[in-house]
Amino acid sequence: MTAENSPGEIRIGIGEVLSRLEVEFPDVTISKLRYLESQGLISPERSTSGYRRFSDEDMRRLVWILRQQSQHFLPLKVIRELLEESGGNQAEGSAEVEPFREHSAAVISESVSITREELAAAAGVSVATVRELEKLGLVEGSAAGSTMVYDADALLVARLAGICADNGLDIRHLRMHLVAAQREAGVLEQILLPRIRSGDPSAIAAVRSRFETLVEAGGQIRDVMRRRSMGRLGRFTH
Repeated sequence: MTAENSPGEIRIGIGEVLSRLEVEFPDVTISKLRYLESQGLISPERSTSGYRRFSDEDMRRLVWILRQQSQHFLPLKVIRELLEESGGNQAEGSAEVEPFREHSAAVISESVSITREELAAAAGVSVATVRELEKLGLVEGSAAGSTMVYDADALLVARLAGICADNGLDIRHLRMHLVAAQREAGVLEQILLPRIRSGDPSAIAAVRSRFETLVEAGGQIRDVMRRRSMGRLGRFTH
């Protein structure tokens, strides 16, 4: 059905859609909207001359999809599954969706298996950026047949890398976080691994608690050291 066949509804063109979205989603482009349509996530009607025409329902659905990407880091595969489960009725004002990082491990392992292109689209970065993150060791994929697929951690890192790049930090500089994490992991393994070799549940629980305490304390120490090392600029973080 074309837009002209629905005289009771006001429908807007793709330019007006971008204008309405730009405050909350300044990075959304016509190409992004076309990609979402090609993936079957939105389906605006076409006018008799072939132009996309968006209804209020299309806009609510679009806003919901973009929020799942920007706020909860959901990949398109998971968004599609949620829409299918709800009969396509997820929209602005509907029940909240759990943030991506709060899903159980079982849900993550079953739901998140996305291609490099889907990862880039969900994270809001280019495929070239994803490739660079892989080269630096910050993102890892696994082979699924002839295709490389990526998990929740890869999506989160790609999303955060995009934020860093948008704020002036070159992607190659992010490797410093990997190096620091690897050094910390090595020390913690030396301290904690011997304590869980017995397999005793109480020992494992104690190690988990100690691990969380050490990670939290280490993070706070790094924050202090960072501020101290940055001199005058470090004062802005108080």
